[in-house]
Amino acid sequence: MEKISLKQRFYLFMAGTVFPALIYIFGLTWRVRYVGKKHEEAIGKPLIWAFWHSRQLPLVYFYRRQDITVLVSRSFDGEIISRAIHRFGFRTVRGSSSTGAASSLREIVRELRRNARIAFTPDGPRGPRETAQIGAAAASALSKTPIIALATASNRKWVLSSWDRFQIPKLFAKVEIRLTEPIYPEGKTVEEINSELQTALDRVTREADESFSK
Repeated sequence: MEKISLKQRFYLFMAGTVFPALIYIFGLTWRVRYVGKKHEEAIGKPLIWAFWHSRQLPLVYFYRRQDITVLVSRSFDGEIISRAIHRFGFRTVRGSSSTGAASSLREIVRELRRNARIAFTPDGPRGPRETAQIGAAAASALSKTPIIALATASNRKWVLSSWDRFQIPKLFAKVEIRLTEPIYPEGKTVEEINSELQTALDRVTREADESFSK
């Protein structure tokens, strides 16, 4: 990173200390239910997860310390996320669709070929919101690894005014983590995989939200 200001140093300190503590406290009170978890259990390793940037917070808590690698941007915001999720046992690869894309993709493909499990936010780090960029699809095509789309939803939450409308489930909220059947890359172009992923993410997100509106 470039030289950072005093304010930025404060945020980095919070990211490594206060933010993880708050996530853990909130997570202890969340009541989770999984829908479709059998799909990831059937695949095992290697595996790619994909989910929208705004929906990632419950996953940090419920998928902690499971030897998962997350693609995180090289921006300052990415540094904040990286420091916070390291506290939950996640490893990171730094890069995005705009910065360090080629080198991060090569590293991810190497990891997948070693049976890693990789998590992507296809609309990160800066959008467009809920529009899948090709990173996850390219990694899937190059490594022949299936993708599972995930969505989280909750009955009680705050929605921030950020570009992605980031969601924070409130204390004692009910949280659903919904997973799709895998998208297999064999015989498909990157564009075809990405189109399937967009459709799967749209569907699973809608279904997760609808589960709390009935």
